[in-house]
Amino acid sequence: MIIPCFLRDGDIIGITACSCGVLKKIDKFEKTLVNLKKNSFNVIETDNVRKGGDVSSSAIVRARELESLFLNKNVKMVAVARGGDYLFDMLDIIDFSILANNHKWLAGSSDPTSLLYILTTNYDIATIYSPCNMTGLDEEVLHDSYLNYFKILKGNLIKQYKYDKCEKESFSDDLSKNNEWININGDVNQEGILIGGCLDVLKDLIGTRFDKTNQFIEKYRSEGLIWYFDVFDKSNVDLYNTLLQFKYAGWFKYAKAVLIGKVCIANSFGEASYEELIKKALGDIPVIYKFDVGHVKPSFTMINGMKVRVISNKFEGSLEYIN
Repeated sequence: MIIPCFLRDGDIIGITACSCGVLKKIDKFEKTLVNLKKNSFNVIETDNVRKGGDVSSSAIVRARELESLFLNKNVKMVAVARGGDYLFDMLDIIDFSILANNHKWLAGSSDPTSLLYILTTNYDIATIYSPCNMTGLDEEVLHDSYLNYFKILKGNLIKQYKYDKCEKESFSDDLSKNNEWININGDVNQEGILIGGCLDVLKDLIGTRFDKTNQFIEKYRSEGLIWYFDVFDKSNVDLYNTLLQFKYAGWFKYAKAVLIGKVCIANSFGEASYEELIKKALGDIPVIYKFDVGHVKPSFTMINGMKVRVISNKFEGSLEYIN
């Protein structure tokens, strides 16, 4: 696994809009830039970042602007500006050899999952599923989850502990609810290679030429895999069927544990709960449900391709990067 160089003070982060631009959240973006600079990062933007609409620009433009940041030797990390719904349409246009031959961090969350996942599973390059995209680091006093993100970007691979509080309601920014992880198959203490992303996006990769998951997990079968899923908009039944889809595709063959975040837009059908259907889909695999990853704040910084130890019991909830 290729681990790109971690950042140093003064390094440049290149921001590009592979899905939505930031126009609708321009104030939040400007505040994010202030916080990046306060934490000793410099920034450059591609031309499509400040655009509006459902998508920032054509698929060709988005692909070329992404590639330009990887070709720019001054840029040490590439961050996707926002999520959205249309990143998938640029995958067939990207020259992935440019990304694969210019090793630097690629970071994003939600819709950028497909980019991160392909770079890690197809090319053995670690990528970062960040606690937010580039309009979310806008708080006057940054939450610990964001400060931890900055520490990790600089190579301080701190042990991340379960946060005491989480959002009371999705998108509310009201972190007043007691944060409880649910161990579906008992206490968890597992090590393995971390891999995952937004479940809603990952399911669309199955059956495409970009899905090299089975080759990837075979390569790392001796370490085993720790899967994580950010669940955006899935009912209990949708989540069940998607987990079965992954299972039938062979993805969980060497799974040591599965970490499932809090469902952002939850909707239940029938009598079975989310927990019951997760258990039904995954059987005896150790599972932590309502883990600190995803759209419901706060979220850990997850590095695809790195080995981790995850613990969840009545005394501790944590994720730690290990050699």
